[in-house]
Amino acid sequence: MMSMIKSYVKKEYTEVPVGTIIAMISALLFIVNPFDLIPDAIPVFGVVDDVAVTALCLKLVSTDIEEYEKWRVLNGKKLDV
Repeated sequence: MMSMIKSYVKKEYTEVPVGTIIAMISALLFIVNPFDLIPDAIPVFGVVDDVAVTALCLKLVSTDIEEYEKWRVLNGKKLDV
């Protein structure tokens, strides 16, 4: 997701719906936000909400990520994270 967002911001890859970019940025912000539904300090259970949000986001934007991967390979772009 980070690589796709970076390529979008650099205007290298803009053939992606804005909603996809917003969904990915929102998911990443949720992950780094210290105020979760379940505090990260709780072992094992603390990351459950982060994993759920990430999985949902990936499911929603999977087609766009696949298209980005094809574009990246065709244009000889290395994975930039």
